[in-house]
Amino acid sequence: MNSPEKIWWTKVVASMMVAGLTLSMQVFFNLGDITSFMLGVLIYLGLSDLLSNVMGVERFRGLKIGVGAYFFIWVTTWILLYTYINPA
Repeated sequence: MNSPEKIWWTKVVASMMVAGLTLSMQVFFNLGDITSFMLGVLIYLGLSDLLSNVMGVERFRGLKIGVGAYFFIWVTTWILLYTYINPA
């Protein structure tokens, strides 16, 4: 696998973990929806910067790799888990 593929797959796996993190922050620490969303965005930005430095990819290109997959999987997983835990 080349570097962009590794970055993409890392972001896909991380998006599921970030969904669990934002859900637990929202449920257990009573964090608001917008604040939880911004937490996920900040984690994405930090993760993209870290991965582009580690993999030797240009920073802006590393930011663009997997952006759609990350946000789609993260928001979808977050909503489904929140609905499962808090069905009312």
